[in-house]
This record gives sequence, structure tokens and C-alpha cells, in this order.
Amino acid sequence: MPRRSQRRPTYNLFRRRAEPDLICAVPNDFPVPAFLAGSAWTYAGSLAAASAGPPGFRAEIAEHGAETCGFHLFHQLPAGAAPAAPKRGVIARVS
Repeated sequence: MPRRSQRRPTYNLFRRRAEPDLICAVPNDFPVPAFLAGSAWTYAGSLAAASAGPPGFRAEIAEHGAETCGFHLFHQLPAGAAPAAPKRGVIARVS
């Protein structure tokens, strides 16, 4: 069975005003989710998945989130912090 190619999209990033470390990444060719409308979130720029993202951003996890939900939420880690590798079979929760 042939492997599916990865898309490696460019993401539009949105930052939650009340929690500035909470970021929502939306592929630029996807519609922006309704929960990002209004004053709770602000546009924070764009990111090419192949480039170095903010600490805490993992392109392969963002791609999976985009495929299943249309977006990817993550916490931006302090500069210099490396994200922990995800454990197989464990789904991370954002609360």
C-alpha cells in the first residue's frame, strides 16, 4: 500500500488574549473556526510547517489535528524548552 504524502501546509496562528501561551494553528487553506471570531483571540502571524515553529509546535501533530478537527491547539513553551515526545496511544488534552 503506498504511503500518503504529508501536506506540510502553512498555518495561520491565533493567540488567546487571556492565555497568551495558548495558540491555535489553522492551515491557511482551511476555514477559520468560529470560536476564533470575536475579541478572545488575536491573529499572531503565519508559519510554514517546514520552518522552525514556536516552542511547543510539532508539525506532525498539527497535521493530524488539522485532518481531524480543522485546527491544532498547543501551548507555546518558554524559549529554549523542548517539547516532550508524544507517547504512542496517548492523546494529549488541551483544557
